[in-house]
Amino acid sequence: MAGRVAASAKIVAIVPARFASRRLPGKPLADIAGVPMIIRVLRGISDSVDRAVAATDDKRIMDIVEDAGFEAVYTGEASCGTQRVFKAWSLLGFPGDTIINVQGDEPLVNKDWIDSITAIPSEKDQVVTLAREIPAELAGSPDAVKVVINESLEALYFSRYPIPYGADNLLEHIGIYSFSPESLKSCAAAGTTSLSRTEKLEQLAWLQRGMRIRVVTGEFHGIGVDTQQDLERAVEYFNR
Repeated sequence: MAGRVAASAKIVAIVPARFASRRLPGKPLADIAGVPMIIRVLRGISDSVDRAVAATDDKRIMDIVEDAGFEAVYTGEASCGTQRVFKAWSLLGFPGDTIINVQGDEPLVNKDWIDSITAIPSEKDQVVTLAREIPAELAGSPDAVKVVINESLEALYFSRYPIPYGADNLLEHIGIYSFSPESLKSCAAAGTTSLSRTEKLEQLAWLQRGMRIRVVTGEFHGIGVDTQQDLERAVEYFNR
């Protein structure tokens, strides 16, 4: 498939939503200006895809999602977000030509993000993701994952450490991935590697196993919610 994802291609977005969180228990249901975070995410993507589904391990999340008029699937336990996405995709009957993993802690996700990530066609040996220039105040935070790319705009490495050392401008990785059916199967089967365990970043296992990760950069304004401080920033944004 050349150019943008064909108009006839079906795009399925799956939002992994795990109730347990070490720093923010019940994070998917965190109240952001009167709306649970998982609903903020689903609202942000639903008009840009053919199907938007929450994949969760908790009935409370399922109830909130379904009461809001969205689709949810119970996956049980999963070792990581992509494993949960794969389990949900399997339970749904393997729908779609493009499957997007949208992290449930990105309440500012919107049509621009989806359009940008689906502008690159899905390939069997490639994953597509997004990155933005990192704000200076977040450069040293391990919660802001950094990525370095090659001249073909493919990821060389992801790290919680500020990389490359000494650079004036760093790229922050955004937790959204676009897969073909083949690449999703490969990434779900990748398991862990020494690097993914060290950095606690599942995508490093994909790189070590030979998967290409194409990185689309842009001004993708967002607030990844990992801490109470992040949540307060998100609430402040929506209350403006």
